[in-house]
Amino acid sequence: MKKQPVLFMLCVFFLLSGCNASGVGKPQQDEDFIGFATDIDISNNKVLINDIWFSFDKQTTFHSDKKKSLHREDLKIGQKVKVKYDGVKGESFPASAAARQFILLTDEQSEKEGDAVELVVNDPRFSQVVVQSMEKNPTGMYSLRFKDLALNRDVHVLISIEDKRVIVPINTSAKE
Repeated sequence: MKKQPVLFMLCVFFLLSGCNASGVGKPQQDEDFIGFATDIDISNNKVLINDIWFSFDKQTTFHSDKKKSLHREDLKIGQKVKVKYDGVKGESFPASAAARQFILLTDEQSEKEGDAVELVVNDPRFSQVVVQSMEKNPTGMYSLRFKDLALNRDVHVLISIEDKRVIVPINTSAKE
């Protein structure tokens, strides 16, 4: 009989020890995010980087990965950016968050990837690009997957930086 109260107390202890003050739904602190700027709205102080609208204010800092101080006007479409922020707000798509710091990446690979994204964003076939993934193929071309919000569909393209071309592969599977 004395085992039941002890067992009950142990169960309550384990349940309570799993809870913490931060709780579910509260933003995480000190997060980093790396992505590509595909829409910049300077008048409303926000920039779309992959699938998150990052807002900024006078306290938000802008600098290069070489520690050079920059201004918000230095941010360009296609640029690869590391953002420091304090968690995503809400559950919208694209999501939104308040940025504390923008670090513009200037290494050679980031520059080439940024050129590829810029070609896609400026392509008249697409209007609202939300980058999902990018990789360099063995052929030297970049493979970019994104969601076009205006078309409401996922898109996959190949980009040739040298030729400044965006290629939309055609599905060649045979239907029987």
